[in-house]
Amino acid sequence: MTSRVLLPLFALFLAFLPACGEAGPDSGTSGPPWPPSAEDGSAGTRSENSNGNSGAGSKAAGSGGVSASAGYSGTAGSGGTGAYSVGSSLPATWNSAKSATISDAQLQAEYAAWKLAFVEGCANGSSIVVSEGAVLSQGIAYGMLLSVAMSDQALFDGLWKFYQDHLDKNGLMNSKTAKCEAPGNNNANAETDADLDAAMALVQAASRWPTATAGYLAKAEALASKIAQFETDMCYGRRILRLGDMSGGCSDAYAPRINPSYFSPGYYKVFAHYFSSQATTWLALSDATYQLYAIYQARMDNLVPDWSNPDGSGSEVDSQYSWQACRTPWRVAVDYAWTGDTRAKTFMQNISSWVDAHGGLPNAAQEQNSAFVGAFALAGGHDQGKFDGYMTGWLGAAMDDTPYYPGTLRVLYLLVAAGKFSSTL
Repeated sequence: MTSRVLLPLFALFLAFLPACGEAGPDSGTSGPPWPPSAEDGSAGTRSENSNGNSGAGSKAAGSGGVSASAGYSGTAGSGGTGAYSVGSSLPATWNSAKSATISDAQLQAEYAAWKLAFVEGCANGSSIVVSEGAVLSQGIAYGMLLSVAMSDQALFDGLWKFYQDHLDKNGLMNSKTAKCEAPGNNNANAETDADLDAAMALVQAASRWPTATAGYLAKAEALASKIAQFETDMCYGRRILRLGDMSGGCSDAYAPRINPSYFSPGYYKVFAHYFSSQATTWLALSDATYQLYAIYQARMDNLVPDWSNPDGSGSEVDSQYSWQACRTPWRVAVDYAWTGDTRAKTFMQNISSWVDAHGGLPNAAQEQNSAFVGAFALAGGHDQGKFDGYMTGWLGAAMDDTPYYPGTLRVLYLLVAAGKFSSTL
């Protein structure tokens, strides 16, 4: 990767603050008020590079149904039990540590810079996030998460339009398209992490814009149902997440691998809460997630791999903490912040132990960019003092964040660090 250093946060703030709400097409009202919160290199038919670009290459098991009274009981995983029952009043607090140094103005500036760098508008009114001249479903979904957090409804709707304009045969967005590609199915197949992020963004949008006629929550439920049907699988007695609707998991005899950085246990609990008929599937995925994370951390000195087999095993090539796995602490930190799941806390403590044993931040990170350093910082959220030190290490260091992948994850991570990534629960 070419070494290009993002301006330090204070310089970025000064440079972009006048442009807040103006950078990029389809700009809406970015910034406060914040949404209310009840307080890749794989084998087979799929490939990912260091920027997360992907293409997918059979069919998955369907989802189960359960009434809203079904209980959530955390099974053996990274320690502890679950925090609530489906249908109950879920925890109304932000359980993770927060950074008091990240201001709303700084977040607006970071968001404006991100839009200027990566967002474009299309002639038909849709919007795109560009990665190396192409459009990834991953980028569309990341953009949906960012735009709803920043109250940018025009961009959110433009990105959601592009998602809907490029559905595959299962009603999920094709993983990769050309810039402003004409609507239709290009048969690139779907990518599960993107679909999960898009569904979560729709839930957040329903909370932020409750009077909107767009029907965001109904769309989120429909999308979550498709994910459960086509992008999950039963493997070795566990409900696991596939790579996409046509790859990964036990349904894929050619390349059954799975990606731990796609697991989104915090999202699963939100979906189980709102979509009671799907609750069995989402809570089973949550339990399986922590069972697999415990397997990974036991064999990788508290880290997790880019890829694994569905049973948690993996080859030497698979078992690297690199451009895929680097996102995993973010996924788990979101769950801990939203639900206080003790298994998430244990996972974060284990990651922190590894970081501290390898020189702390930013020195411990495998790459000096926010995709790696920022995610490690979020893992410190189980303890306020540790988190403050990690945040100083992250934001005080020169980060190579100008490429799409670390540059986009940077802003997502900052939202979590500031306690402004809403679960809507």
